[in-house]
Amino acid sequence: MIYGIFSDIHSNLIALEQVLKSMDDNNVEQKICLGDAVGYGPFPNECIELIQSVSSSVILGNHDSVALGRESSYQFNFFARNAIEWTKNELSDKSIDTMQKWPYLTTEEKLTFVHASPRSPADWTYIATLDEAVDAFSYFSNRVCFIGHTHLPVIVIMEGEQSFFVSEYLEHKVLDNQRILVNVGSVGQPRDGIPTASWCLCDSSNLTVKIMRVPYDIHKTQKVMRQKGLDDFLINRLAIGK
Repeated sequence: MIYGIFSDIHSNLIALEQVLKSMDDNNVEQKICLGDAVGYGPFPNECIELIQSVSSSVILGNHDSVALGRESSYQFNFFARNAIEWTKNELSDKSIDTMQKWPYLTTEEKLTFVHASPRSPADWTYIATLDEAVDAFSYFSNRVCFIGHTHLPVIVIMEGEQSFFVSEYLEHKVLDNQRILVNVGSVGQPRDGIPTASWCLCDSSNLTVKIMRVPYDIHKTQKVMRQKGLDDFLINRLAIGK
């Protein structure tokens, strides 16, 4: 099965559309969304509808959860809080009903899918260091676990029982003595200094993964954000991928 795994769209419809086109160009058979459909960007309802229509599974992210009112936005920074409060007022009843059905974690074949971490998925634990990644391997048993949340694409490899390291490359074939943790990066707000949208191509038959980057019309997204009164900080960061 050829999978397209994507995360952290953050209401950036323009980027999402280009990612989905890239998936079609790469013969993706199943699309999996790892959450954070909303927050930051200007198209929450449109993104929810499109994600739901094309994905075989959609995972709930922390911004989605706050938008639903399951928890407070107090832990967000000033700009994220403003954006999610704006988003709450924009969400349609249909979007809310759709998001309410999204699980915190799901599995298919040899693969695990979660937004933040397989360790207590609803607590939104960050995996931002090698030590945090090492800990996460104890909480899934499949060969590959896909995550988002940090907006930073990376592949962490577990080899044997006690060897863990970060891959030098953003593509990998899983060997017989390996398991891997893959952060697929962000569609709508990358933060690795590269302003192009990110997603992961996975062939589950031979256990290969590859992070893909897709350009999109950043200025078009920024224009709509300005029209809808979203913060300049959020608008400007799209162009620098930070």
